[in-house]
Amino acid sequence: MVLAELGKQVAGRWAALLMLPGACYVIAIVVAVLLGHDNALDPRPLATWLDQVAAAPASGRFGTVLIGAMVFTAASAAAGVGASAVAQLVESVWAASGGEPVLRRFARRRSRRWSQAEAEVGAALREFAAAGGAPHAAERLRAVIARRDAICPVPARRPTWIGDRLYAVDERVHDSYHLDLSATWPRLWLMLPDAARAELAEARTGCASAARLTGWGLLYLPLAAVWWPAVLIATGVLLAAHQRARLAVAVQADLVEAAVDLYGRELATQLGIDCPDRLTPEAGAATSALLRKDRNPAR
Repeated sequence: MVLAELGKQVAGRWAALLMLPGACYVIAIVVAVLLGHDNALDPRPLATWLDQVAAAPASGRFGTVLIGAMVFTAASAAAGVGASAVAQLVESVWAASGGEPVLRRFARRRSRRWSQAEAEVGAALREFAAAGGAPHAAERLRAVIARRDAICPVPARRPTWIGDRLYAVDERVHDSYHLDLSATWPRLWLMLPDAARAELAEARTGCASAARLTGWGLLYLPLAAVWWPAVLIATGVLLAAHQRARLAVAVQADLVEAAVDLYGRELATQLGIDCPDRLTPEAGAATSALLRKDRNPAR
């Protein structure tokens, strides 16, 4: 019974994630081919084609209907697999370091934007000091800090906002605790309570869902070559995916940082590192060295 119920849940999830969007995509392909640019918004060619299909002698045979349903299902599944593959590529671009030749230009542009915003923060700080903390100077200072942090909480180095937001967690954790998040996170994850892990897993699922939605938006773009409304569909899907991705990544980054804040000291003490009060940079550095299996922990 348990396996049967689990199978139903997996099948339902698979249908929701791949089959239903895949079916919509296959239908969009059929509509694009039948209508084209000239009849892009005219449903009559589509209605005529459906009437011809229904009137065909083979359409009344059970075997033909079954084969047609199987072909449609297989095409929908193939589209879903394609969207998942594109989603993996999207996530790899999001997490790219910016060292790749194609992405290096975007990383440099984000770095320049952050540097300009940081210069504005410095000017606003000087103005705030010169004005003796006047309300208008404080308001301007808050505004320019918000603009800078909207680019990245730390100096931007990645080609995408998402990559920088995830990278900022590593930097902030290292600056505060001297913890190497790459080395400590798998162990910290094992220590988290179920509620915290559930929240993190949900945030990660949100990121994957946004990447998959981006994949669907990218798959709709080629249809614009034969049916111009596909541009509108792709644009709407990509805009929704962009907003969903930024929200999901921001939540994930905040939760990861919060997990370190709340449970980093517990990890250090369980490893036998002296940390009586709060997690200190010295304890964080010792924890990182131990978990990296450094031969010379002093380095």
